[in-house]
Amino acid sequence: MAAREPDDPAALTAVIVATAACAAAVASLVLLRLAPVGRSARARWSRLRALRRGVEIGAIVGLIALLRVIDGLTPLTALFVVLSFAVAEYVLSSGATASR
Repeated sequence: MAAREPDDPAALTAVIVATAACAAAVASLVLLRLAPVGRSARARWSRLRALRRGVEIGAIVGLIALLRVIDGLTPLTALFVVLSFAVAEYVLSSGATASR
């Protein structure tokens, strides 16, 4: 009962969600280790930015895995997914520095 067919939509969904969550957690941990330690506003913003970027990496992994499952993954679609998140990160980062 624990082994399921790989064509089962619930099993595929669980694998994709678990993989994306794991990628987000690992990326967040790595980026948080690189963030400055302290109680200053700059350190807090740096930690929040690390968490946001970790979630973005998890979303990228999840979207690319979803595209692979539905046979929609090509180099062009993968590039589109990655570049759209890169542009969003650029906009969010430039907005944060402009408000300081």
